[in-house]
Amino acid sequence: MPPLPREETKVVVRPRGGLCISKVGPSVVAEAIWGAAGLDPDGRNMDTMCPNPLQNIMVVSTPSTENVKRYVNVEAITVAGQDHEVSAYVAAPHATCKGVIRGIPLSDGPEVIDRKIVNAKNPLALGAKRIKSTGVIIVLFDGYKVPNYVSYGGILLKCTLYRKQVDVCYACGRLGHRSDVCPTPDASVCRACRQAIQQEEDHVCEPICSLCSGKHLTASRECKHRYLTPYVVRRRRALSARATRERSLSFDMDAFLELNDCDQQDQPGSSAPGSRSRSRRRSKTRGGSASRSSSRTRQGSRSRSGARSTSNTRSESKGGTGPRSSSRARSESSKPAQGRTDAAGPGTDTSPKADYGYTQGLQLSRPVHANEHQGRRKSSLTWADKELLPTEDAGITTWADKVKGQTKALAPSPLIFDLFDLHST
Repeated sequence: MPPLPREETKVVVRPRGGLCISKVGPSVVAEAIWGAAGLDPDGRNMDTMCPNPLQNIMVVSTPSTENVKRYVNVEAITVAGQDHEVSAYVAAPHATCKGVIRGIPLSDGPEVIDRKIVNAKNPLALGAKRIKSTGVIIVLFDGYKVPNYVSYGGILLKCTLYRKQVDVCYACGRLGHRSDVCPTPDASVCRACRQAIQQEEDHVCEPICSLCSGKHLTASRECKHRYLTPYVVRRRRALSARATRERSLSFDMDAFLELNDCDQQDQPGSSAPGSRSRSRRRSKTRGGSASRSSSRTRQGSRSRSGARSTSNTRSESKGGTGPRSSSRARSESSKPAQGRTDAAGPGTDTSPKADYGYTQGLQLSRPVHANEHQGRRKSSLTWADKELLPTEDAGITTWADKVKGQTKALAPSPLIFDLFDLHST
């Protein structure tokens, strides 16, 4: 059957008396049902009727509560001038399940059963119905979970999941429908072997089950396949299988990505994307720092050389020796000092230059590397203070005493070498 609207109510109509819906036609049977229910075209325009040829029944889907009552009250229909008895009942709504309780006395009627089960003690119970003339009660619950116990008039009874048996027709011996709606109720067929027989002859055969091919009657108590798998169980299995497939797909995708990364790493001349980007960033950083440091050094050397030439000119003019030429000052300032670090690395001479006015006993501890002055505290001396620093001939406070406490003891800053250049002779 095709899916019907879930929010609508379903009514099952079972025609009896040998009426075959497939032979007569679903439209003829539907018109007979609507006529017996007293519904005109305007009153049933929202209703949908669908046949089920396998079970030989008609299913009506309607959103109207009034129409539901009319369909349930139908007891007989007229098809081709012949009356056929029918039975109609409301099917279980969507998103529900059924449970079974046993041991209910036969003296309890339908009203008593509903009053003892459908109450506040069983909040999920929607209805209850007895199975023929037995002590078994089918309870309808809201949702897809059957409770373990049900309160029946204050007594807790164990409740189990309802399992429907396979429909077997004892008249024709076929599966899918029951004998009350069998389209060929007068057929003479052996139930054991499903062979056509005559009533007069004695028939001896070996029973064969149509479900499991066992040596017993079809859907007998001995058959393990006589129960249908409940929808709750099928739904649970489907959800579990879908979750398993999703986990498998995610695992396969992760394994594929990992294998792809391994293949890329195994190729010659290739590296991981992360390491490649990191190396590029490092090279860019180093290049940027080197360019910035070189530009700063060039600018600083130019400004300092100009300042040194000016200060040397002033000091020599005061001493009476005559001003130096600017070309000589620039050439001397461009000469590398022996105390500075050369690009060659270790092995650089760190002894003070003889012709500079260093304080007596001063020795450089180690070569000063490039960019080592970054992050250290800068001297607070101005260029005016540097011009007035005394030489070793003055015999008074030296520059080391003046900047004492303002620099770290690890290694002299490159700024100190600039101060040394001011007192070169």
